[in-house]
Amino acid sequence: MSSAEEAEPAELGFLICDDDDSIRAYLATIIGAEPGFRIIGHARDGYEVVAEARRLQPQVIILDLAMPRKSGLEALPELRRVAPGATIVVLSAFAAPEVIEEAMRQGAAHYIQKGPAITELLPMIHAVLAARPPAPGKIPAR
Repeated sequence: MSSAEEAEPAELGFLICDDDDSIRAYLATIIGAEPGFRIIGHARDGYEVVAEARRLQPQVIILDLAMPRKSGLEALPELRRVAPGATIVVLSAFAAPEVIEEAMRQGAAHYIQKGPAITELLPMIHAVLAARPPAPGKIPAR
């Protein structure tokens, strides 16, 4: 086996955006504990997530839609421009089909409704990433 084959798989850098501090902390805890996943940034609204995505170039962005100042839906087209290699997963309480369809049209790879148990959220994220692997990128040093 070559040293490349023996090397550990690269970590995927996650940027988490939600206006609720407790939800951001919860997501950071469960996603950050998953092997191969690393939280590299947090944001509280659409303006912050665009700025952080530009700066950090995450492989995965977890994005809420209902936020103050600038919604996740408004931020989606900008995120596609500033972090084109990122896989964007919307995690939102909105369940209206037209909102989900618009998020997908604006560039989300998948839409997960808030509320799934911890045992369901990580498998859903893995399934999304398996279906649409994120582009390789540079993870900032710890």
